[in-house]
Amino acid sequence: MEITAKKDIYGEEGRLLLSKGQIITDEIIAKLKRFGLSEPEEIIDVIDVNEEQHPVLDPIAQAFQERKGIRNQHVLERPHQVLSTIIFESKSEPWWIHVNALSNYVEWLYTHSIDVAMISLIMAVELGYNEKELFNLGLGALLHDVGKLLIPKPILLKPGPLSDSEMLLVRQHCELGVSSLEGFDLPKQYTDVVLKHHERLDGSGYPTGLKADEIPLNVRIVMIADVADAITSYRPHRPAQDMDAALNLLKSEREKYDQELVALLKRVLEYR
Repeated sequence: MEITAKKDIYGEEGRLLLSKGQIITDEIIAKLKRFGLSEPEEIIDVIDVNEEQHPVLDPIAQAFQERKGIRNQHVLERPHQVLSTIIFESKSEPWWIHVNALSNYVEWLYTHSIDVAMISLIMAVELGYNEKELFNLGLGALLHDVGKLLIPKPILLKPGPLSDSEMLLVRQHCELGVSSLEGFDLPKQYTDVVLKHHERLDGSGYPTGLKADEIPLNVRIVMIADVADAITSYRPHRPAQDMDAALNLLKSEREKYDQELVALLKRVLEYR
């Protein structure tokens, strides 16, 4: 049985406690009670889901499924639930200003942030991450490109190849992202993803040329998700390709990407 909110719910000070359509878990019910709300029967829809059905995904998840050509909706249910919780919880956190900015800066940047988080969580669920680990990875993935908020829009929207100086500026987004998050005292596991998601196992990445085991597992997951989404998404300078093309590229560059994770992603998405 899936329980979702019928409407936005606000606390006494106008703080958003629950978004319309948000899946209500036991943790969220406990949070509502802490804010003085009674049992949420009056504000929820109750949707029965039998064993042969899957919950209806919201428009964001449905669009993700269509963009990536994912045939098995089941693989999206847990990642979507985790990401929904992350976004809901972030609304009461100081870094929400950055999540909100991502959604308003350039259109493709927020979509990319959501998609990278979803692809990362798909892999992490398959790896058996627990609830806290999924939340931590998902938040880091959602914020991985926050530094691009400091890159001028004309560069991010440029329809042709970037000049050397423009590319140099774009490559600074990892360090810029970490700098923009410094005041929030986020754990290193989040900022590692922001700083290191363009590193490569062979040391050819940036900003510091880390190699192999120097790159944490969460970062290796997000770097694969980042490349997979970049290839399968529209950019001003090129059209989107399909997920087969993305997986083939990741597989061909064995020295750069964790091939066990690439194989896992291929298996989960049912690309043979």
